[in-house]
Amino acid sequence: MRRHTAQGITTKSGRLHAIAGQHNTRLILILILAIGLRLALWSQPLHQPANDETEYVAVAHDLLAGRGWIYYESYRWLRAPLYPLFLAGSLWLSGGDLHTAALPNLLLSVLNVALAYALARSLLGLRPALLAALLTAILWTNATFASLYMAETLFTTLFIAALLLSIHASRSNRPVSTSAIAGVLFGLAALTRSAVLPFIPIVAIWLSLTLARRSRPSTWLHPAGFLLALLALATIMPWTIHNLRSYGRPILIETGLSYNLWAFNEPREELSTINRTLEQIPNPAERSDYATARGLERLREDPAILARKLWPNFVYLTRVKPIQDRFLMESYYDSIDLPLFTAALIFDDALYILIALAAIASLLTISSSREHTHASITPSPRHPVAVLSVTWSPGHLVVAWLLISIGSMLITHGEARYRHFLFPILIPYAAWALSRPQRQTNRPISSVKAIATISMALIFIWTIATSYPRDWAMENIARGWPTLVGDLNRLAGRYDAAAAAYERAAAAQPVPDPLLRLGMVARISGNLNQAHGAYRAAQRLNPIYEPTAALLGDLLREQGNLAEARSAYSAPYLDQQRMADWSWRERHKYSRSTPPNRLAIGDGLDYGYINGLYPAETLQGAQARWSGPHASIQLSAPHAGPAILALRIAAPHPGRQSIPLQICASAQCQTITIGPTWHTYYLLINSPGTTLELTTPTFTAPDGRQLGILLDSIVFE
Repeated sequence: MRRHTAQGITTKSGRLHAIAGQHNTRLILILILAIGLRLALWSQPLHQPANDETEYVAVAHDLLAGRGWIYYESYRWLRAPLYPLFLAGSLWLSGGDLHTAALPNLLLSVLNVALAYALARSLLGLRPALLAALLTAILWTNATFASLYMAETLFTTLFIAALLLSIHASRSNRPVSTSAIAGVLFGLAALTRSAVLPFIPIVAIWLSLTLARRSRPSTWLHPAGFLLALLALATIMPWTIHNLRSYGRPILIETGLSYNLWAFNEPREELSTINRTLEQIPNPAERSDYATARGLERLREDPAILARKLWPNFVYLTRVKPIQDRFLMESYYDSIDLPLFTAALIFDDALYILIALAAIASLLTISSSREHTHASITPSPRHPVAVLSVTWSPGHLVVAWLLISIGSMLITHGEARYRHFLFPILIPYAAWALSRPQRQTNRPISSVKAIATISMALIFIWTIATSYPRDWAMENIARGWPTLVGDLNRLAGRYDAAAAAYERAAAAQPVPDPLLRLGMVARISGNLNQAHGAYRAAQRLNPIYEPTAALLGDLLREQGNLAEARSAYSAPYLDQQRMADWSWRERHKYSRSTPPNRLAIGDGLDYGYINGLYPAETLQGAQARWSGPHASIQLSAPHAGPAILALRIAAPHPGRQSIPLQICASAQCQTITIGPTWHTYYLLINSPGTTLELTTPTFTAPDGRQLGILLDSIVFE
């Protein structure tokens, strides 16, 4: 009998190990999926910063350049400091390359998938944990924000980790060290987004009550919760002291709430006027006082503002909005190809709606379920905190976070991207609802809960249905399909069919992209008049779109219309850096012409032949370009065999009389010494090839650029 029992235990143990192994394998596969999706999105050309990204990037560059927090002497509010510091560190690790600097954030986004798994497992058990990880991995919002220079991903990492440790501490026999680490993480989360501040004392009280009811002898409150709150405050304090020393006022973290108080309570002033007024107040503390006073003044005039803003803010929070950073666009004016657009409709819009509905259903029905309360310990009625602690499970704690977050958004300011604060909780509960076996979902629920669930779901569905940008979606699909057909025909060499498809796409949505593709196909097939007409039509639709200027300028340059080409390249309001980068990357797709044997760098006609160079400027009496640490130039030798390369360059580095410059062509490299003033250097190149690679040391300019050498002209003689 004992042998049989031992064998049964061994068999069961083996089964459990096998199940655990399968579970871990699936989690690893989900993490690999998360990495692959995020790398695929990141590998696109660097997107144009939008929304708060421009601020974060500017502050990070200031920090790297040693200028401190000077940005906030002329901005509307003082921002929480941790994400700008994180981005500055990422830029330092990447050598100043903004694109590469997104990789640490991408790693945090993948870590958040594992944290979502751990949180779901801790709250709700093993069954929903894998699905929670999968939903976190494929939700498009999470995947795109991995490549954005925004604070949401870092906040999510810190918040979930702090919450997990708090729950672990509540179940531990030795909770002090875990509570201490949780407190530090909550403090860091607050220094990333201060919205978590009201939640910290709630976690501390919950932890103290939960541990107190388990203690022997019974106590009113356990000190671990106080330790958590104390260390969270201690983590925040250095920044508060910095603000006291800098601005004469102990600003705890940031002053965004004062801005919201004025700007989003039906102010009598235009938003541009509010921004301009606040930007003229150099001290953030005084700026905060002024904005707070104006906001409170407006609320005293009309207290009903708070009630009127609840529904609009709910719509702003829950709606689907085609914001600029939704697709990681290289330019705000880019059109999105159909496969990417469709993926976002499925894994952003549809998946978000599914998560929200499933979470609503589970949150309103789960409170009496064993999965939700399995961690609760009901104390004896004689326990001193029995009445206070009997219903406080980890599930109720995270519901408190949802209520605090949503409530603060409704009375201050709601935005779709603020759903990042909710997803860490919504996703595990959605996974719980979606992963439960049918026999468990048939448990009866009270009529009150059923009515509440149906009502909230209907309100949410109605909000989405009435606010969804249907025209935007239909136009993109109507343009995207013929564009995809045109691309397939172009790749197959059926240029007439491709041109016809691009014409249909242009008719479906008046944007430059189909016309630019039409012009490229016409140019490849030799119809330069049609190409010129398509480019001009695209220019009329959007004269400040860099690819339009680049394509038109290249065509005019090839036709010998140099003055018109220079005018196209230098049209007002164009971003010359983006146009240079795009031209270098894309020129081979639309132009079969060989590079020239001479280039006047910075004369307005060098686009497509240069890379790693900054926009042209007048320097030392010449129209020239600065290089970065690495530059590439396409140039053709006038004849076969060795050729003489002549470069007119200078290297006015502060405090240096000369620097080395390495020049490589066809794997042949030479190093020369460059002085600070203009000089023409001659090199014998045995195998010229078509691409020259230049490498040089740099110095940091006041604007944050890494500057190498000045180039005026380069010629193969």
